[in-house]
Amino acid sequence: MNRHKLRGIAPGALGAIASALSVGSLPALGQVALEEVVVTARKRDESLSDVPVAVTAVTAEDIENRGLVEIKDLADATPGFVVSDNFSGKTDRTVQTFTLRGFSPSSGVESTVSMFIDGVPVSSTTAISSIGSPERVEILRGPQSAYFGRNTFAGAVNIVNKTPGEEWGGAVDATFGNYDYYRLRGEVEGPLIADKLAFRASAETYSKEGAWDNDFGGGTLGDQETTMANLFLVATPTDELTIKAFGFMSDDEDGPAASGFESAYDITDFFGNVLVQGQPNCTLQGNPYFCGSPDSKVDPYSYNTSAGADLKALLKSSENRLTDTDFLDDYGMRRQFQHGHLTVDWDIADTGFTVSSLTGYNKEQWILLNDIDHYGSDMFNYGFLVEADQEDLSQEFRLTYDDSGKLRATVGASYLDTSVERTLTSILSFAPVPSSVTPSGENQSETVGLFFGLSYDITDALTVSLEGRYQEDELTALDVAGNEILSETFDNFLPRLIVDYSISDDLMIYGSYAQGVNPSAFNLGLLAQSEYVQQVATDAGITLTVDPEEVDNYEIGIKGSALDGSLNYAAAAYYAQWSRQINRINIVVVEPGEDIATSFSGVANTGEVDLYGLEFEAYWAATENLRVNLAAAYTGSDIGSFTNAQLTSLTGISDFSGKEQPHVSEYSANLGLQYSGALPFDGAYPWFARADYVYKSGQWSNPANFLKTEDIHRVNLRTGVTVGNVDVQLYVDNLFDNDEYTSSYDYFAFDASFAYFGNHSGIVYGLAQPRTYGVQAKLHF
Repeated sequence: MNRHKLRGIAPGALGAIASALSVGSLPALGQVALEEVVVTARKRDESLSDVPVAVTAVTAEDIENRGLVEIKDLADATPGFVVSDNFSGKTDRTVQTFTLRGFSPSSGVESTVSMFIDGVPVSSTTAISSIGSPERVEILRGPQSAYFGRNTFAGAVNIVNKTPGEEWGGAVDATFGNYDYYRLRGEVEGPLIADKLAFRASAETYSKEGAWDNDFGGGTLGDQETTMANLFLVATPTDELTIKAFGFMSDDEDGPAASGFESAYDITDFFGNVLVQGQPNCTLQGNPYFCGSPDSKVDPYSYNTSAGADLKALLKSSENRLTDTDFLDDYGMRRQFQHGHLTVDWDIADTGFTVSSLTGYNKEQWILLNDIDHYGSDMFNYGFLVEADQEDLSQEFRLTYDDSGKLRATVGASYLDTSVERTLTSILSFAPVPSSVTPSGENQSETVGLFFGLSYDITDALTVSLEGRYQEDELTALDVAGNEILSETFDNFLPRLIVDYSISDDLMIYGSYAQGVNPSAFNLGLLAQSEYVQQVATDAGITLTVDPEEVDNYEIGIKGSALDGSLNYAAAAYYAQWSRQINRINIVVVEPGEDIATSFSGVANTGEVDLYGLEFEAYWAATENLRVNLAAAYTGSDIGSFTNAQLTSLTGISDFSGKEQPHVSEYSANLGLQYSGALPFDGAYPWFARADYVYKSGQWSNPANFLKTEDIHRVNLRTGVTVGNVDVQLYVDNLFDNDEYTSSYDYFAFDASFAYFGNHSGIVYGLAQPRTYGVQAKLHF
C-alpha cells in the first residue's frame, strides 16, 4: 500500500490540524507533488507516509541545503531533540548526550538514545562527529527495542548510507569561514565490476579555532579538529543477493573546551585576591545559589591550559594506560574511532522471504585532560585526566516475509558483546602529580535478543502490528587485574502493539503501546574508595548495582497529505511512564584528618517521571520555486518521585513531585523557507536562498526547578548558485549573534580549602557558537 507520499517529516498536534490540512478545497498555488521518502524504521523499506512510527527523515537534500555538518546540527532540524556536550563539569566532545521526548540521560552511564549506521549499532553517541553525505538520517522517537535492541529507550538515530551509482563520479568540497574554520571533503564512486560491484570512498577534514579567548595564559578555548574517512562497497553477485561492506574511521583532536562558569561564592587565592567573583541571586536554606535566569557573566573565560613538566611526564607514562603515550601531550581531548559492518540480504526467489545478516564492530579510544575547576590560577588548579577504551561486536540474523499480501513478518536473533575500560586520575596543584594513571577496572556486557514483528492487514484500511523482543543482559565487572568482581543477569520481554487505519488515500491514523528497558549499571569505582567514602556514598544512595530503567509508552498519531500532494504533514501525541530512573549523584568528601578532597560520582535508581507531549512536522511545496518546512514540539514532564540528598540539602526540597524534568526544552520549533530559481543568463544558472529559524525554550538545571536557561532564538541564512558543475554557497549561522547559554549543569566552586563542597556551589553553562559565516564551493565530476 502507498497511501500518500510524505517527504521526510514526522510527528505533531492532532485533531483540528488534520481536518484543516485534509480539506481538498484549499486553493492551489501551482504546487508540485513531493517525492516519496523510504525509511527503515522497522528494518525493512517502508514509505515514510505508511510507517506507523514517529520518524523524522533528514534527507541528503536537507543536509545539503541546510548546511548540516555535525550531529549536533540535527537538533536544530528536529524539535524535541536535544544534543548536549555539557555533563558533569565537562563541555567537550567526549560525552555527548542525546535527549528525545524529555528522556534526559542524567546518569551518563547508559544513553537513552542509540546510534546506528545502516541499522548496525554504533558504540557511543559521541563517536560520530560529522554527518558526512548519507542518503538520509532517520530519527525514531519512542522505544525502539523490538527492532533496534539495547539503549533505544527513548529512540534511535540511524544513518543510512547512499548506494553507490553505476557511473563514475564524485565531488570535491571546500568550506572556509571565520574563526579559521575550514572543511575539505572529497568523495568518489563508481563501478568496479559492471552491475556487480560498486564503491564509494570519501575523506574529510575540518578545523576551527575556538571562539572564546582564554584570559589566563592566552590562546583560545574551543579549538576542534577532525579527520575522517570511509569506504562503502556494494556487491550484487545475483539479482537476489546484496552484500554491503562499510568501514569508517575518525580522529578528533581538540584543545581545552570552553564553558560558562558561575560561582555562588567569591573564590580567592592565598593572598585574598578574588579569582572568581561570586554571583548568587538568591538564598536557599541559607545557601547562596542561583534562581530564575542566568545573569550575565562577570568573569572572563579563564582556564589552566598548559601542562607543567610533571603533568607532561604523567601523559608520557605507559603504566596502566589505555591509550598510547603520544596520544595527548597537553590540556584538551583526543579520540580515535573505528567502525565496520557487513550486511547481507538474500531474497529467496518467488517466496517473499529475505534472509539478512548484520555484523558490526566498533572501537573507540579517547583521553581528556580537563581543568575541572573552570578557572585559571597560579595558586590552585584541579586537573582531571580521563581515558576510555570501548570495544564491541554485534551480530544479527533476520528472516523477513513480505509477498505484498496481507501479512508481513520478521523474526530474528541478535548478539552484542561490549567491553568498557576507564582510568580516572586527579591532579591537584598543591599535591604531587601521580607518576601513573589510576585504573578503575573493566565493565563487560553481553546482550542476547530474540525478536519478531507481525503486521496483518485485517482490511484494506486496517492493519495490526505486534512486535516484541526477549532480551537478556549479562553485566560483569572486573578489577584492574582482570578478576571478576560482580556479575548480574537481567531478563526482559519488550512488546510493541500498533494499530493503524487509513481514513483515505491521503490520511492515516495510528495508535501504539510499547515498553522499553535501559540496561543496569555498576558503580564499580566505589570499590576503590576508602571505607569512609563508601559509607558516605551509600548514605547518598549510591550502591554497587542499580536496576534497569523501564518505560511504558502510549502514542497516537496521524500522517497525511493535501493540496494535490504538495503538502505533507505528520503529528503525534504521546504519554510515557518512566520508572526506576537512573540518576547521577556527585559527592565530594574530605575525610577526617585529611586536607585533600575526594570526588566521587555514582548512579542510583532515584526517580519516576511521567512524560507527555505533542509533535508536528510539515513540508509544503507552495510553488515550483518556494518550499516551506515547519516543525514544533511540546515536551511536558511531571516528576513523580526523585531522591538526591545533596540537592535536598541545598534547596530544602525533599518532595520533587510535580516538578519538571531538567535539561529539556519544553517548547521547540523550526521554520525553514527556501526559494529557488534560475539566473537570467545563458545557461540558466540555478540558484537558491534559504532562511531557517530555530527556537528552543529554556531548560531547568535540576529537578528542583530554581534555575532555567534563557530561550534560544537563532536564524541561519544560506544562498547558492550552480555554474556548470560547480556549486558556490554563502552562509551565515546565528545571524543575530545570540549568546544565550545552551545548557546548565549543577557544579561546585573549587578552591584550595574545599570549603564549598557541602552543597552545589556553582553552575557550568554550555556556550552558544557565536555568529559564523563563510563560503563553500563544490566541484562535481
